[in-house]
Amino acid sequence: MDLFDAIAQRRTHRGDFRKDAISEEHLDQLIQSAQWAPSPFNTQPWEFLIIRENAGKSALAELTAKSVVDQFKDSTFLDDNSRWMRLTEAEWEERRDGVLLTDHVDLPPMFRKDPTKLKPLLKHAKHLSILGHLGAGKVPAKEISELVRSSPLLLLVLMDGTRRPPGEGGDRWMWLGMGAAVENLLLTATALEIGTQFVSAPLESQDDREKIQESFNIPDSHEIITLLRLGYLDTPSGKSVRLSSSTVVHHENYQPK
Repeated sequence: MDLFDAIAQRRTHRGDFRKDAISEEHLDQLIQSAQWAPSPFNTQPWEFLIIRENAGKSALAELTAKSVVDQFKDSTFLDDNSRWMRLTEAEWEERRDGVLLTDHVDLPPMFRKDPTKLKPLLKHAKHLSILGHLGAGKVPAKEISELVRSSPLLLLVLMDGTRRPPGEGGDRWMWLGMGAAVENLLLTATALEIGTQFVSAPLESQDDREKIQESFNIPDSHEIITLLRLGYLDTPSGKSVRLSSSTVVHHENYQPK
């Protein structure tokens, strides 16, 4: 696959994967691609924890479920999310940013025909935390955790803090290198028709990150950057949108858009 095609076709896959395991050849390509990312002073601060056994998947799935339930009770989290939710594909196409609500939530029947009826609720999303306390988060928590549990492969991307480059900006440059490594991996996965998804819920809080570190014997010197689920795709993932280049590019001096 051409590089630009891989960049343009990369998507987050939020559904099921095929059941067959990621081949050793493809796994090696994914890791090598990540390793060839740039890093300050060539410190290469990345490490990768590959999880294929049921015990590890179940531990992460259970923590994911708990975290999703907690998020539905968190008024600040719900309010922050509502800012980026688009109710219809037409709105999504017009705004050119955010995510389509129906890609993330299975709407109740009364809203499926006309999701715009949810607009007043999204404007006051923080009040929906009441529903979270009544158990509204249990259904999506179960759905997301099962996707984690059934994935052929889970990957924890770690940053080794002992490999910090010199200078006041060392932490910034380490994070830049880690982002490049993850993107290399995602683009390689796209070229190999392997789907990927960031599993963010169990990494939101410091307590949950510490639980993962303890469960997988990750030393305190290492920071968990992200958790990815991976698997082969039967069909390509869906569409996405991007802002027009004219809204993000400036020439010579910054000009407010």
